[in-house]
Amino acid sequence: MNKKAVIGSGIAAAVVVGGLGAWWAVEASVEAQTSERGTCGGATWELSAEAEDGGTEVSAELQSSGPAEAWQVELMRGDTSLLTGERTTDEDGEIDVDAFSDGNPGDATYAVTFTPADGEPCTATLGF
Repeated sequence: MNKKAVIGSGIAAAVVVGGLGAWWAVEASVEAQTSERGTCGGATWELSAEAEDGGTEVSAELQSSGPAEAWQVELMRGDTSLLTGERTTDEDGEIDVDAFSDGNPGDATYAVTFTPADGEPCTATLGF
């Protein structure tokens, strides 16, 4: 076999293996995050979780009908509270909260409850 053909075959194999490694890394990062979306009482919500630094970054967003609305917010991992308190919608009618949870992200259920001052609670759950 000619020397140039052997070198060319080796380079082609390295490109294929490198490409598969990059594909696997992208697939792994896609699988390490999840989210749910829904509606409740005229508002829309999104709850997401992403594996990060040995734990889980949990984010919750509420899109309400208007600005300056007061909502009680509680973000939970199972029976453990990650965040609780009152939040006010911004000028776009949104509330965004984030929290970090230690531990294995693959064995947890997350929940967020948004409760308006004069309405029914809106609860979202997410298994991760």
